[in-house]
Amino acid sequence: MYTIKSIDFIKWGHILPAVIGKVLCFSLIIIMLTSCANGSGDMAGAEQLNPTIRTNSEESTQVTRGKVYKSDNNNDTTAQATLEARFLKVGKADAIVLMCQDKTMVIDCGEEDDGKEVLAYLKSRGIEKVDVLMITHFDKDHVGGADTLVEGIKIERVLLPAYTGSGSEYTDFMEALGKAGINPENVTENLNLTLGSASILVEPPASYEIPAHVEEYDNDFSLITTVEFDGKRLIFTGDSEKKRIREWLEDGAACECDVLKIPHHGVYNKALADLLSATKPSHTVICDSKKNPADEKTLGLIKSIGADCMQTQYGDVTILCSRDGIEIHQ
Repeated sequence: MYTIKSIDFIKWGHILPAVIGKVLCFSLIIIMLTSCANGSGDMAGAEQLNPTIRTNSEESTQVTRGKVYKSDNNNDTTAQATLEARFLKVGKADAIVLMCQDKTMVIDCGEEDDGKEVLAYLKSRGIEKVDVLMITHFDKDHVGGADTLVEGIKIERVLLPAYTGSGSEYTDFMEALGKAGINPENVTENLNLTLGSASILVEPPASYEIPAHVEEYDNDFSLITTVEFDGKRLIFTGDSEKKRIREWLEDGAACECDVLKIPHHGVYNKALADLLSATKPSHTVICDSKKNPADEKTLGLIKSIGADCMQTQYGDVTILCSRDGIEIHQ
């Protein structure tokens, strides 16, 4: 305990009020300076209590499937044109959705049970109409879910290779088209179309003649599709195998691209090296599964050219193309 001795209380009675006044004045100045440094008024206090408050000039984000897609939160009401390609995780099968502005194209529909997943995805995006449905060839892991799609959503146009399939999935699909009153177009020569502001080229094989004594011929009848949008190029190869790939390369149709869908779920063949050399993709996508993964030799080829590789066995793959470049999310 401290003891104060010999204090002139009368003297301090005159001085003490002045000292207290100066202390209070000095404290008030400190408080004002601190307030100016941190922000003023109720907003400063609100930001300390709630760090998620943002001003209109700050960047906002949209969270989708665990990934963050950046969007510009400004006063420009004109949406930036974007091409989105979604590769659905449906096992060792192809089910791809292209969206550009208000137009939608579906390339293949996976196996029979996968049709429900494709339809559910379209509904989840608020899509009520498919502008173009294209089946690259009639193997069950490409055409299997197509009848479900035809029965569940309006489809404006259907593109098919010009041969007759042999499985029940093909038969079910053709019956569904008939019931819906849809007349499919068989692609026998190069076909150009648009999807919003994207340009699309569909290329059929040189011939649909079925080789003698060959049981598995469908893969080499695959339609090959090139999509161009705002200086970006994506190529979808169906299940093209060695014969179809070399035919396409020899025709001089191959061109460099940004994104290449590796054919036939990543199964290796000797023409893949030539395909990668001709197209020089920066990004590749393989529609495979954990049960049936891509061949290691195929993955090695992709790695050797410095391209990245996304495999649907790990989840849906989303590719966004815009004037700012390409974003890939999984």
